[in-house]
Amino acid sequence: MADLRRVCQPVTNILDVPHGLLQRQMLFGDGFHVDRVDGDWAFGARMGDGYAGVVSIADLAGWADPTVVVRDLGAHVYPLPDIKTVPMMHLPFQAGLTVVGEQGDFVELAAGGFVHQMQIAPISEVEPDLVRTAERYLGVPYLWGGNAQYGIDCSGLVSAALRGAGISGPADSGPQETELGRLISAGDTLMRGDLIFWRGHVGLMYSDELLLHANGHHMRVAFEPLAHAEERILASGGGAITARKRLPI
Repeated sequence: MADLRRVCQPVTNILDVPHGLLQRQMLFGDGFHVDRVDGDWAFGARMGDGYAGVVSIADLAGWADPTVVVRDLGAHVYPLPDIKTVPMMHLPFQAGLTVVGEQGDFVELAAGGFVHQMQIAPISEVEPDLVRTAERYLGVPYLWGGNAQYGIDCSGLVSAALRGAGISGPADSGPQETELGRLISAGDTLMRGDLIFWRGHVGLMYSDELLLHANGHHMRVAFEPLAHAEERILASGGGAITARKRLPI
C-alpha cells in the first residue's frame, strides 16, 4: 500500500526518472503516494490526479491534510509569530498548509514556523472564475512542466485555474482537451473561461477575442488576441485549433 507524504518544500519537481526531465510540479502541502523509495528518490504518484513520476525524498514529509491555502501570491513562513524575524521559507500561491495552532495574528504550521492569517484562506474557499485565478499569473515566466508562480506552462496555468475553482482535472493539455468541458463550434461566440486547444497547447479566453496563455513564444503568461495566436501558431507549424471547450461552471 502506498505511503502518503506531503511536499515540504515550496515546490518540488516530478521527474520521469531520477535526475531526469521535468514532467510536472507539486506545491507545498500537496500529497504524493510513495510506492517505493530507492536511495534519494521516491517513486509514486501525485494525489488527486495520479500523475506518476519520481521526486526527491528530501522534499517529502508526513503530516495531516492541509486545512488552509495561501491566498496571496506568496506567503512567508517565519520562525516566530513576528513579521520582523527573518523568514524561513517563501510559499507559493495555492500552497496547502496544515495548521496546528494560533498565536495572535499567526497560524502555526505542522511543518514548523508561522504564517500570517491575512495571507491564508480556508481550503474550502473557491474562485469559480477560472480567468480571475489564471490572470494572477500574468507575466510569470514560462517553464515546461511548471505549476507555480515561479514558472508555469500552458496546462499548468489551466490546472491552477481549475484548482482555484475546486475542480479536479488532468495535468497535461492532451488529456485536458479530451476530458474537460463540452465542445463548442467554431461559429459560436466565445465566452470568458472557454478553453482553446491546439496540438500540445491550451489557453483560456479572457474575453470573446482575447486569449490568456503561458507560451514559449512570449516565454511568459501573456494576453494575445486569439486571431493573432491562431495565425502565429499555424505559421510556425503548430497546426490549427483542435478544439474549443466550455466548462459547466
